[in-house]
Amino acid sequence: MSVYKKRGFQVCVVQADNEFDPLRAELAADLEIDLNCAAADMHVPEVEREIRTIKERGRCVYATLPFKKIPAMMVDALVVHAVKWLNSFPATDSVIGEMSPRELMTGVPVDFAKHCKLEFGEYVPTHEEHDNSMTSRTIGAIALTATMNEQGGYYFMNLSSGLRIHRKQWTQLPMPDDVIERVHEIAGDAGQGHDPVGLDPR
Repeated sequence: MSVYKKRGFQVCVVQADNEFDPLRAELAADLEIDLNCAAADMHVPEVEREIRTIKERGRCVYATLPFKKIPAMMVDALVVHAVKWLNSFPATDSVIGEMSPRELMTGVPVDFAKHCKLEFGEYVPTHEEHDNSMTSRTIGAIALTATMNEQGGYYFMNLSSGLRIHRKQWTQLPMPDDVIERVHEIAGDAGQGHDPVGLDPR
C-alpha cells in the first residue's frame, strides 16, 4: 500500500479470500481500504486469470531448462521472474500509453543493457572479492532474475550452499553435466519432486 501511495494511487478495495478477513478492521481504520473476501469455493476471476497466466509463463521457462527437478528456491524465483517480466511490458489496451505497469509503480524503466543479460537458469561463475590467498575467486551459480537495480545486478543460486546471492559480475559458460547433477542434489535435499508446484506440463 505504501508503494501505491508513493506513486500517487489510492487503493480503495482489496479482493481476497477468507484468510485475509482478520485484516479487515486494520485496513479500514489505518488505510481506509475496504476488504472484499470471496466465500468458500468461490474465486475472484481477475486474480485466478492472473495466476493462470503466471503459471503458463513459468511452465514455458521451466520447459527450456536442462534440469529434471529444481529446488524450491528456484521455483520461487521463477514465479518472481515471470511476474516481473509480465509487468515490464504495457498491455495493448493500456490506458497509460507505452509505460509498463512496473515503470508506473516504480518509476524505473527497463534497461536492456542492464536487466536482460542473462536468462533464467543459466550457469555462470560469479566474480567474488578476493585477495592474494588461495581462496577461490569465483562461485558456481545459477542465474535467477535481474534485481532491476541501477548497477545491473542479478540474483543467483549459489551451487555450493544452495542459497540466493546477489552479484553484479560473472562469466557466462555452457552448462556442464556436473552442474545439472548439483542442482538435482539441492532439489533432492529440499524434497522437491520431478514436477515442482505443477510447472511441468509433461
